[in-house]
Amino acid sequence: MAVTAGLSLLMLILLPVAAQKQPVYVEIGRTLKLNPNYTKAITMLTWKHNRNLVAEYIKDSYPLEYIGDLKGRTNVDLSTGVLTISNVNQSDSGEFTVEINHQVLPVSFVVAGIRKLDGYPVEVSVRPKGCSSLTSKNCTLVCGGQFQGAEPVQYFWKTGKTEQWKEGNKTFSISRRFSDYTCKVKNPISEKQSKPFQSSSGPVPLPAILLVAVLAIGATFVV
Repeated sequence: MAVTAGLSLLMLILLPVAAQKQPVYVEIGRTLKLNPNYTKAITMLTWKHNRNLVAEYIKDSYPLEYIGDLKGRTNVDLSTGVLTISNVNQSDSGEFTVEINHQVLPVSFVVAGIRKLDGYPVEVSVRPKGCSSLTSKNCTLVCGGQFQGAEPVQYFWKTGKTEQWKEGNKTFSISRRFSDYTCKVKNPISEKQSKPFQSSSGPVPLPAILLVAVLAIGATFVV
């Protein structure tokens, strides 16, 4: 029993440690830095992007060389192992791994190049079209349109001017009389909010012609 337990423990020790996948979000067109937090002297280094070589170095044998699609936009600091990529584009997304001194470090960087929300319209619309507290007790508000290229995004809603933001979904169901609702969209690098959405909750306005007639009748009675 003791021998079996000892062998089992030895096998667990020999099993490779699963890499910790660290998500990294970077704005398209900006500079990305990946820091392996290595503190010892570096004599051998290999960076890979989706298992494809990016940079390779062996002290006294193989000078630092940049390889593949990222060549021309990459730089490696051989004192720290930090990989820098300039002018990030969508195709740079993916998993980056690093091997230093013949050891694959137990951390990988899952990079996603995304866009800021500045260029995306964020407005509150209502479904069905024209729905309000005057026409229906159940209206659905929708925050913005498509945010392709800026995802992942989170949605927040606020009622009136004084209430706090509350995280929610892209849609917000209304089952009571309401006036002002504001939505906010947020991604890992930016956020943007809508103007307050206003829905009529007072008396139904009279058509202009009918209103003139009512005023005329009223004026006649006054005379």
